[in-house]
Amino acid sequence: MGHLGHFSGKIIRSIGFRLTLFLIIGLALYLVMAALSIQALVQQTDGLKELSGLHYERALTAAELSRDAEVIAAQTFESILSTNRSVSQEGAIDQDLMELYHYVRKQLTATNEEEQGYLDEIDLWQKPFFASLEKLAQRMEEERLLMGQEQALLNQLQSTAWEQPPKTVPLKAQLISQQVVSTLLMALKSERNGQLHRLQRSAESSLEQLTDYPKQRAKLQLLVNRTFELRRPVILSHRATLASARKSRLYSQRLTTSGYNYFQSLKKTAHLASKAYEASAQQAVIVVGVFSVVFLSSILAMVIFIRRQLVERLNHLSDIMSAHVAGNPKKIPTSGDDEISVIGQAFEVFVDARNTAEQQLNQAQEETEQANQQLRKLNRQLLVLSETDPLTGVANRRYFDQKLQDYWQICLNREQPLALVMCDIDHFKTYNDRFGHQAGDLCLKKVASALDKTIHRLSDTLLGRYGGEEFILLQANSSQKDIFELAEAMRLAVAEMQLKHPDSEQDIITLSLGVAVLLPDENNSVDQLIRIADDTLYKAKDQGRNCTLQAALSESIKLKSGD
Repeated sequence: MGHLGHFSGKIIRSIGFRLTLFLIIGLALYLVMAALSIQALVQQTDGLKELSGLHYERALTAAELSRDAEVIAAQTFESILSTNRSVSQEGAIDQDLMELYHYVRKQLTATNEEEQGYLDEIDLWQKPFFASLEKLAQRMEEERLLMGQEQALLNQLQSTAWEQPPKTVPLKAQLISQQVVSTLLMALKSERNGQLHRLQRSAESSLEQLTDYPKQRAKLQLLVNRTFELRRPVILSHRATLASARKSRLYSQRLTTSGYNYFQSLKKTAHLASKAYEASAQQAVIVVGVFSVVFLSSILAMVIFIRRQLVERLNHLSDIMSAHVAGNPKKIPTSGDDEISVIGQAFEVFVDARNTAEQQLNQAQEETEQANQQLRKLNRQLLVLSETDPLTGVANRRYFDQKLQDYWQICLNREQPLALVMCDIDHFKTYNDRFGHQAGDLCLKKVASALDKTIHRLSDTLLGRYGGEEFILLQANSSQKDIFELAEAMRLAVAEMQLKHPDSEQDIITLSLGVAVLLPDENNSVDQLIRIADDTLYKAKDQGRNCTLQAALSESIKLKSGD
C-alpha cells in the first residue's frame, strides 16, 4: 500500500500529469466555445447566402448589363475610328456581346413596382439602341466599299505619277501632267465640297493646256472624272456615318442611364439587408466573445504553470548546457524526481562521456586534416596534368577541345565572332630525322614558349598543342584584322629564335599558319571552323610555307616576311 501511495504521489507531482490536466480543462472550454462559434457561423452563413445570393447578385447583374451596353457602344466607335484609318472588313457590332447582353437581361427580375419601372425603361431604350447600331453598321459598310474604290484610285494615281513619260513629250507637258496628278491627290484628301470644286476647276484648267497632246490629255481626263465623281459620295457617306454614330451614342447614354438607375435601386435594397445582417453578426460576436474570455483565462493559467514549472527550469538547464558547450562548465541540477531532473541526471552522464570523446575526436581531426591537405595537393597536380601537354606546357588536345565548345557557346550567346589559328612547324619531320627526337622535343618546347609569350596576358585567348608539330590558337570576340596581326606576330616570334634547320628554305625553323574567323549561329558549327582553318593552313603550305594565310569569303590574304 505504501508503494502504491508513493507511486500515486509521484504521478501527481509529475509535470506531465499536471500539464495534461490543464490541457483537458482547456480543451473542454474550447469545445464549448467552438460549438457556440459554429452555431453563430451557421446563422451568419444563412444570412450571407440570402444577402449575396438575392441582393448583391442582382445588383452585380444589373451593373453587368449597364457595362455590356457601354462596351457595345465603345466597340462601335472603335470600329468607326478603325474605318477612318484603313479599309476595315469587320462589322460594327460584336454579335457575341449582343448575345451576352440579352442573356444578362433575361436574368434580371423585379421584386417591386419601382424595379419593374426601371426594367421597362431599359426595354424601352434597348430596341432603338440596337436598331441604330444596325443602321450604323450599314453606313460603315457603304463607306468601306467607297474607301476601297478610293484606295484603288489612289494607287492608280501614284502609278501615273511614277510612270516614265515618253521621250517625245516635252518637259512642260510633263510638268502639267504632274500638276494634274498632284491636284487629284489633294482632292482625295479633301473633306469640303467647296474645296473639292476649286480643285476640279484647277485640274480642268491644267488639262486645257494639253490640247496638243490629245492622248495624254484623254488619259488624265478619265482620272479627273473618276476622282471627283468618287470623292463626293465618300464625303457624303462619311457625314452620314457620323450622324448615325451620334444617334447611336444618344441611345447608348439613355440605355446606360436606365441600367444605372436600376442598379442604384438594387444597391439601396442590398444596403438595407446588409444592415440587418450586421446587427445579427454583432449579437453573435458578443456571445462568442464572452466564452472566448473564459477560454483565454484558462489558457493564461496554463501558460503561467508552464512558464514556472517547465520553461524557467528548462531555460536554466539550457543555460548550463550552453555553458558546458562553450567550455565554461557549471554544476548541473540533478535534484528532484520529475522529468526535468531526470534530464539533468542524463546530461551529467553525457558530459562525462563527451569530454572523453572530444579528446579522441581532436586527435582524429588532426590526422584527417593532414590527409586532406595531401589529397588537395594531389588533386591540383592531377588537374594540371589532365589539362596540360606534358612536353610543351600548353593546353593539351582534350582540354582544348573542351574549351573550344565553351568558347563557341559563349560567342553564340553573345553574337560575337570566334577566331581559330592553325599553326604547323615547316619541315619538322626532316628536322627530327636529321637531329633526332630529343632535339625535336626541345624544338617543340621552344616554339611553344615563343607562342605562349606572344599571347601572354591576352584575354579570351587559349593556346594548345593540337598534335605532333601542330599548335592551335583560339580567341573570342576578335576581328579578322586583329587575329591576323596576332598570327603574324606568332610567326615572327618563332622566326626570330633563329633555330637552325638546314632542310628549310630559310635555314631556320619557321611556321605556316591558317586563320579562320566565324560568327557562330545555327547554320555553322565548331567542326566547320576547324575545317576552314585547317584548309587555310594547307593552302599556306602549298604557297611556300613560312606565311600566314587568312580565310575570307571571296579571297585569301597572304602575307610573308618581306611583303
